[in-house]
Amino acid sequence: MNLGPIADWGLNLDLHHITIDPATSQTSSEGICAVGDITTYPGKLKLILCGFSEAAMAAHAIRPRVYPDEELHWEYSTTKGVPQG
Repeated sequence: MNLGPIADWGLNLDLHHITIDPATSQTSSEGICAVGDITTYPGKLKLILCGFSEAAMAAHAIRPRVYPDEELHWEYSTTKGVPQG
């Protein structure tokens, strides 16, 4: 995998893949997250579902940096009921 200019960002790499924390998708550089096929961590499965999960984990980890004074409020779609049109 050719990382292009990303290879010069000083991120921890393992065989041309960016090493991340799977709980947050955080790279070795604070404030930089990565998701999908470009990433690696112990036990990583190369499935699109894992990429979706990594993206959700990254978004959840990034949100407090973007909105530091706001509490996260969310609901399960299954408990909200049927949408009204």
